[in-house]
Amino acid sequence: MDYLKNHCWCSSSHWDGDHYDCSIIVTLSSYKEGYKEDWEKLTHKVKVFDQKTLDRHNSTMKWMQEKYPEEDFSSEVGDSVGWVTVNTLKPEVLDWLNENIPDIKEKKAWCIGSDSYIAGDSCSSFSIFMQRRKDAMKFIKIWSKWKKPVHYCQYFTDVRKELDLVTLKYKEE
Repeated sequence: MDYLKNHCWCSSSHWDGDHYDCSIIVTLSSYKEGYKEDWEKLTHKVKVFDQKTLDRHNSTMKWMQEKYPEEDFSSEVGDSVGWVTVNTLKPEVLDWLNENIPDIKEKKAWCIGSDSYIAGDSCSSFSIFMQRRKDAMKFIKIWSKWKKPVHYCQYFTDVRKELDLVTLKYKEE
């Protein structure tokens, strides 16, 4: 897992689909060295409906029908159109976040992207948006194999550290 403090936001929160401003992102990755175990422990695949995927499909079918009017493309439409498989947090991880990361003055202290956000995002990484450093570090300590971020970045103070996966000590980047 990585920790980034910066001007951050999620353009479509899972809470309500609205913009979510925050200052911290905890990121999971599916392919980088030292990340795979956390990825497999925290995420799973689910099917979600994505209107943009359906709209792209319909636009393509319309174009094909206009270009090749003699062809019948009706068989290209099925129940699966618009549904995509995405990675999201497992229910037990979401439960932990709900139970252990308290709201801040009526505002949610964390979020993940909505289904449509996740469907349009990278399939090899996953972001958790947070308000407080202590919550992000608590999450990482509980859920990460390493108990600390592999990459730690404080943009505002120009602190960048990378965890040596052998010694488990930070080296300056």
